[in-house]
Amino acid sequence: MAPWQVARVKRYVEDNMSRTVAINELAELARLSTSYFSAAFKTSFGLSPHSYVIAQRVERAKQLMLSTDAPLCEIALDCGLADQAHLSRIFRRATGTTPSAWRRFRLRPAAKHETAEYEVALTA
Repeated sequence: MAPWQVARVKRYVEDNMSRTVAINELAELARLSTSYFSAAFKTSFGLSPHSYVIAQRVERAKQLMLSTDAPLCEIALDCGLADQAHLSRIFRRATGTTPSAWRRFRLRPAAKHETAEYEVALTA
């Protein structure tokens, strides 16, 4: 895909994440047939269109979990997923852990020994 097509598709997925993003919509944006678009997309992005959209939804969920106190059910809907269970399934597949465990780990205060190790690494 040409750089303008890649940029247009990325922007569209980002702007429309909270709803279903159909492959034929993406193909129209890139001005390609659906079948050619699928092959070109995989070559350009390294993922199928569906896998790319799912990965972007997981990334958006991570951002929202770190930057807001919103409940996971609300984050799931903001990311275009059906419910919290759907978020949990795709999040676990992508990261190996549940959203709530990931959020707890990321937001917990650093343990004293972790902070000391980090400071030592900075001065070395």
